[in-house]
Amino acid sequence: MILEEIREAVVYVDGGSYFGATEEVKLPEIQFKTNERKPTGGIGSIETFGGIDKLEMEINWKSYDRKLVATVFNPRKGASLQIRSIKRVFDATGGVAAEIAVVTHLTVKPKSFGLGTHKAGEAIEVPTKFSVSAIKQIVGGETLLDIDVINQVFVLGGENLLATQNQILGIG
Repeated sequence: MILEEIREAVVYVDGGSYFGATEEVKLPEIQFKTNERKPTGGIGSIETFGGIDKLEMEINWKSYDRKLVATVFNPRKGASLQIRSIKRVFDATGGVAAEIAVVTHLTVKPKSFGLGTHKAGEAIEVPTKFSVSAIKQIVGGETLLDIDVINQVFVLGGENLLATQNQILGIG
């Protein structure tokens, strides 16, 4: 049995500027839309793939770079975020056998951001919600997931799931 875990999350803006310390990063949950189909004369119905539902993410900040606030929190402009994490692989003794980079690139727009919750003796928490139009996750140099809603991209595990559709429609 191989034991693995993904830990940590450091947020960068526009490919390299460190933005801030996070308490929690909740990456988008990929939810599939389905269409119900009832075959003529059939005895039941089935659900077929109908696209991807809207993508959202949340970040709770402990602190952030005030010079980049207008870049990340501006609702009229998209921002490029990069979340860098570590995937640790453990051997049979529980020792670290490998550390692999997990890099998630996101194109986001803020939906909301709080001004913080102040508690005595605790660091402030600033919750932020984002809509996500593109997400690409690279694990150990290999693309695991690539979704770009605007440009009609949906690659999962190296397979372009929209290749035929895009070719037929003349997209890309």
